[in-house]
Amino acid sequence: MKAKISKSVLIVCMMLTVIITACGAIAPAATATALPSATATNTELPTFTPTITLTPTKTPKPTATPNLVATQQYDDFIAMVQKIYEAGQISTLEGTYSKLDDYSDELAMRYGYSWSPTGKSAKNFIIRADFDWEVANQKNNSGCGYQFRREAPAEKNYFGEDYYLVALDGLNGVILAYHTANYVYKAPVVSKLEKPEMGSNPYHAEFTLVVNDAAVYTYVNGNLFMEHRLRSNWLMVTGEISPMVLTGAETDFGTRCKITNAELWVIEP
Repeated sequence: MKAKISKSVLIVCMMLTVIITACGAIAPAATATALPSATATNTELPTFTPTITLTPTKTPKPTATPNLVATQQYDDFIAMVQKIYEAGQISTLEGTYSKLDDYSDELAMRYGYSWSPTGKSAKNFIIRADFDWEVANQKNNSGCGYQFRREAPAEKNYFGEDYYLVALDGLNGVILAYHTANYVYKAPVVSKLEKPEMGSNPYHAEFTLVVNDAAVYTYVNGNLFMEHRLRSNWLMVTGEISPMVLTGAETDFGTRCKITNAELWVIEP
């Protein structure tokens, strides 16, 4: 496990369909919109200006089991990996397990997100954690999530970096998008269920993200919620995995996000 090593903040001036106005304009209060349906095409989201701020043995065991609580947590996680495998969402049970450090951050701005690298990288993986977030004067998408498949360039160039991001939002559920060439675009939704129970603000949910080549599955409180398709033949690479706070609130503290009990399964090629 590695401690948080850096933090970057992206200030987002949104051009969201329905809910985002042009950068620099005085925007009216936005209303939440549903995520795109299975037939939706990629939709431009924001323009923004970033600133720096198994089949092994089917039940693999960790090299060390410090205590019964840790052992039970590991066994529960492996049972979930097995469930995902049996559902056909991953093609192998071979992988590497690790626990991640807790993450907490807050961000206040009209639209933006901030992340902190975990020191872990993967192309295909499963990550599960407890999400707790609170939003001051919530009007737009705000919550906890992850940035993934981000390749660290030789020279930092936040405008030119490519990556995916996903967030669990109390208004709309799961938001999946990709960033490239100064814009963030929604990723098409293949299917989704009713919005899961996350409580009222402040919110809480157990969130699981499954990334397998061009397919992404999200689970909320142990139940499959949404299936997405990533861009065909784009960014099929090993990249950084980073916890993230997403905010659409600039009042007071904006959005506070806390991610705990995070577990990562890096799927072997």
